[in-house]
Amino acid sequence: MNLSHIRALVTRPEPQARALTEAIRESNGQAWSMPMLDIDALAETQAMRDCLLMLDQFDRVIVTSRPAARLGVELIERYWPQLPMHCQWFAIGSSTAAELEQFAIKAQYSQTGEDSEALLALDAFNHVQDKKVLIIKGVGGREVLEQHLGNCGARVDTLVVYQRACPSYERNAVVKKLESHSINVILCGSGETLTNLGYYLPMSYRADYRLLVPSERVARQARSLGFQQVTNTGGASNEMMLQALARICLF
Repeated sequence: MNLSHIRALVTRPEPQARALTEAIRESNGQAWSMPMLDIDALAETQAMRDCLLMLDQFDRVIVTSRPAARLGVELIERYWPQLPMHCQWFAIGSSTAAELEQFAIKAQYSQTGEDSEALLALDAFNHVQDKKVLIIKGVGGREVLEQHLGNCGARVDTLVVYQRACPSYERNAVVKKLESHSINVILCGSGETLTNLGYYLPMSYRADYRLLVPSERVARQARSLGFQQVTNTGGASNEMMLQALARICLF
């Protein structure tokens, strides 16, 4: 893969930003990271411990993001050196599934989309009446999973392991980075990352840059924020982003 035409700004949080930046450079592209999302682990509480100790009572565990995978499993391993055998694991997106695989957890995920709706379309969620489901996630975010599964009769609990924050930069820091490196494409891995990018990037600049996003939902959000050159990569994994970079034409 030759990405010599690419001069990319990577906005995903660390450590994912560093990994994607290095992958672009290994393919002969140029890339700089400027995370538009900070991930802060939450201190362990008694409520979290109570939930963790009941892990063997859940039929299904859904992990919503890579930080949720990493921080959630690190917590679980404090109490469960060996995971309960009967729990089925699910991940939103291939990149979250890959993160879980680093902990030897095989999670099912949708092959057709990288959001909650795509996961819920799996056959495994056709009949969830009276099933106990644990969702490992960050503070806030969309509540599609909780609402849908609860409406279908599942008993849903959440394990909230981190909070997101908008990083603090000088007001014109993004514009300086874009112009000083002649960047021609910006990579955003989530809707919240995109929102924070919009905070720092003036409207007058948004039409000038190719923007790569992981789903049609985030693509619609990007267009509503004034980005005009939007590419849906079909996923947030490094591989999907790299493949999309290889396909795009820049003028």
